[in-house]
Amino acid sequence: MTAVHSAVIADAVVLSRMDFADGALGAAGHEVTDSDVRELMRQVAAGVLTGDEAI
Repeated sequence: MTAVHSAVIADAVVLSRMDFADGALGAAGHEVTDSDVRELMRQVAAGVLTGDEAI
């Protein structure tokens, strides 16, 4: 188990991280609309998965 799995991250922080990712992607002209991919993004933002585990 990695350190990222042991942390409990508040919903507000997860939403903030998702908003940041959406903003960065939007600034680059991209948008993630697939619900499965957004769920993976949410799990990474929440510390449930690492970025490597998500892919």
